[in-house]
Amino acid sequence: MDAIKVTAIKKGFDGTPVLKGVDFTLKQGEVHALVGQNGAGKSTLVKLINGFHQRDGGEVCLFGEPVTFTSPKQAQEKGIAWCIKI
Repeated sequence: MDAIKVTAIKKGFDGTPVLKGVDFTLKQGEVHALVGQNGAGKSTLVKLINGFHQRDGGEVCLFGEPVTFTSPKQAQEKGIAWCIKI
């Protein structure tokens, strides 16, 4: 089963689309790195998953159940945390 499944995520800031229909799947026990140029949407995607930003469209599921986190604290309570390694 997928631990986190993000489907068709959309997010824009001040009318400028940043994420346009992004899909992402993370199975339990997997480790992923998001790599790309500045402005590619890496941090935005992670912040949508952990409740820091609210999505404009799409769905986030945690172990098959749709979730909407309104804060990183809510996501943390369900076991979602993120780390930036530079």
